Amino acid sequence: MRKKILMAFGGTLAALALTTAPASAGSTAQSGVLACGWDPQGAIARYNHCTSGSDWVKIRVERTFERDGYDQCVRPGVTLLGLTYDIYYAWAKGPC
Repeated sequence: MRKKILMAFGGTLAALALTTAPASAGSTAQSGVLACGWDPQGAIARYNHCTSGSDWVKIRVERTFERDGYDQCVRPGVTLLGLTYDIYYAWAKGPC
């Protein structure tokens, strides 16, 4: 029963993610420029590691529905993290 409720709730969030975007993401999406760091545009969550060098960075990805987050090393540029309803937030922890 709990799984059915979570699936229904997840479907509702997915529908909302497809129709709404945070104000900061809307302005960057319209201009075609991705924000540095956590960038949830529409249904896709991204992390944009802005740097002039080639240094990788370790990010912490926080997930929804009380699931454990994880650390991930990312190179400079955009890394796709998954669907916005699945990823709550991502932030840089330090070098890899």
